[in-house]
Amino acid sequence: MKKIITLSICMLVMTSSFASTFSGIAFSKKGDGSKMEITLTLNDVKAGQKLSIKDNKGTLLFNKTIEKSGAFNNRFDLSQLPDGTYHFEHEKNHYVKHIPFTVYLGEVTFDKENESIVYKPVVRVKNNLIYLSKLDLEKENIEVRIYYTGNDENEYQLLHSENITDTIKVERVYRLSEQYKGEYKIVINTNDESYVEHFKI
Repeated sequence: MKKIITLSICMLVMTSSFASTFSGIAFSKKGDGSKMEITLTLNDVKAGQKLSIKDNKGTLLFNKTIEKSGAFNNRFDLSQLPDGTYHFEHEKNHYVKHIPFTVYLGEVTFDKENESIVYKPVVRVKNNLIYLSKLDLEKENIEVRIYYTGNDENEYQLLHSENITDTIKVERVYRLSEQYKGEYKIVINTNDESYVEHFKI
């Protein structure tokens, strides 16, 4: 049975609070009988990382860039969201942590068992070689598209496409022709996200 951490309003007192460690993330709550505020604490963050809230369709509801390294705190009133399934996304350099929660009749429930990490693709360009790597424990499909433009109008043409399936550790090296100097981009679609890298040779 899944262990569920339920943050519900204590109706016997006007204000209640608690904190629990949730894979490096602490939640605290204050309830006054009409709303519930949750303070999300992220430990060891770096400036430039992002925090967002999305619904189960991927619609972005909240987005914030973390400005200072160290501990990050932000207060939310999640009980004001419509009933449904949501998740926090804490985006780091090489992966995104998903923290799912549901809202039902003003009650917010966090599900530790379904917390997950999605590794982002890593692209490195050296001379005319593109190095692509990605760890994917779920073996999701990965689409790779490489585009080139040699003019100033940025009209890209597709040079190479590849679909990678059923692979935990993706490692690819693509060689570009040294005769074609100009702007390139590589587009990687995976885990319901699209990653784009621009570069020039």
